[in-house]
Amino acid sequence: MPEKPVDVIAYDALHQPLSPLFLDYLAGHERVRPFLGPGGFDLAAVAGAAERTLSVERPLVAVAEALARQQEGRGAARAAGRARKLRERGATAIVTGQQAGLFGGPLFVLWKALATVRVAALLENARGRPVVPVFWVASDDHDFAEIRSTSVIDAAGSIRTLRYAPRQEPVGRPAWAIALDDTIGSVLEELGQAVPPGLGRDETLALAAECYRPDATLSEAFAAFVSRLLPELVVLDPADATLKRLMGPVLARELREGSPTSRLALDAGRDLLAAGYHQQVPVRPGFLNLFAVVEGERHALALSNGVVEVRGTRERWPIEEALRRLESEPASWSPAALLRPLAQDALLPTAAYVGGPAEIAYHAQIGPSYEHFGIPRPALLPRPSLTLVEPAQARALEAERLTLGDLVQDPEALVSRWAREDYPDVETAFTRAREAIEREMRGVEEALGEHDPTLRAAAATARGRAVFPLEGLHEKALRALKKRDQGRADRLRRTRDALLPGGSLQERGLGLVGALSRHGLALVSEIAEVLDPFARGHQVVRR
Repeated sequence: MPEKPVDVIAYDALHQPLSPLFLDYLAGHERVRPFLGPGGFDLAAVAGAAERTLSVERPLVAVAEALARQQEGRGAARAAGRARKLRERGATAIVTGQQAGLFGGPLFVLWKALATVRVAALLENARGRPVVPVFWVASDDHDFAEIRSTSVIDAAGSIRTLRYAPRQEPVGRPAWAIALDDTIGSVLEELGQAVPPGLGRDETLALAAECYRPDATLSEAFAAFVSRLLPELVVLDPADATLKRLMGPVLARELREGSPTSRLALDAGRDLLAAGYHQQVPVRPGFLNLFAVVEGERHALALSNGVVEVRGTRERWPIEEALRRLESEPASWSPAALLRPLAQDALLPTAAYVGGPAEIAYHAQIGPSYEHFGIPRPALLPRPSLTLVEPAQARALEAERLTLGDLVQDPEALVSRWAREDYPDVETAFTRAREAIEREMRGVEEALGEHDPTLRAAAATARGRAVFPLEGLHEKALRALKKRDQGRADRLRRTRDALLPGGSLQERGLGLVGALSRHGLALVSEIAEVLDPFARGHQVVRR
């Protein structure tokens, strides 16, 4: 890679829909501090949070052993050793997480994981105490539509979306309960046909086939894939029976107290509105921030008059019965978005959480619940945002004098602009013709209006009709001229698909497996060397 391959550009230049709350947090504005904390996001803030998190006793011996067993089950001996470090005095953790996506999910999964490992190493060096990097797989999530597909750039330079379609749709089933069937083989074959030959094609396909095999659950496959890429990263699957039992007290309190997380989030939402922000998390009155698996499907829970209603079923449980079920069947219960960070940080001595823009913004309404539950709040680190630019793409941008942000525009609009710029005589001729028709027809309109005002409207309509054929001819001419630049147009489309697919950032629109296939598994260590976990803008990495 080049000696200095990274540029950092402002998010504003990318024209992405990021919340004002998140952007203000990046900028360090004072008005965001009541919602996301005063510490900011640098190593000093993380070190301060590390000291605070140690003020609470946790069942770390049991947590460490459960995590070590998970790592050993995947053959990740180094990660198992790191997990056992949690038992040592003064040990803390840097945590991130993501849903269990197909073939490793989107590219930003790697950015999250790398930042977590990097910050853990920096903090460990600064404090002289163990700091364990942890990746929390959201295996309880049941939105299969969000995790069943991934997109890659194929040999023709086009976006190709791969979609896992099992023989039976796993409606309502959490990722830990979705066992891959034999149809995953056809998706692997399609992946092999889609990705072009490259340095990492064969080894990446072998890794995907090894992890995403029939009978493995979707969460197991994802955890194994991420674990193979970063051997020291502790990949945590919360579906583990021991971990579910250990997080039980937090879930029981949410149930017993009638969802304090919802009440506090509603209050925080009102404060956000008063401060000029919007509510980051929709809070449904009467609902608990808990889910329960009933007959294989995960259901939301509501509380009414002391009775827990399992939404979508006829199940109704008095609170005491629900508490008994939680104690006897902890594996069937899981926290929702507002409660999950509390369950996480009740188990782990979390110094910092590495999250995406929405995850960071959610904490604006979760913050008060940390104090209520007596759990120290971690520092919040926005995950790095990064675009990989290959030499051909860099040349295309330079040749057309375009920036990454310019690619947000529809390629057709850019090609039309080129046609206008490259054939100024044609544009000038049409402009003069349009002006002449407008001028002469306005003269007719004014003359008729002076003699018979009722004819003014008819003249105005005739003026529009006179210009209409000229506009049609102009569009036809532009289409003809654009065809002469078809090569440029195709190159632009390929460049946009690779760097800003569909107008969204590369890291969201393209899958991790595609990048690994193009660049090899060595991409992981290459990005680890240049990625800045504390950058306040979007990082552009030239390869």
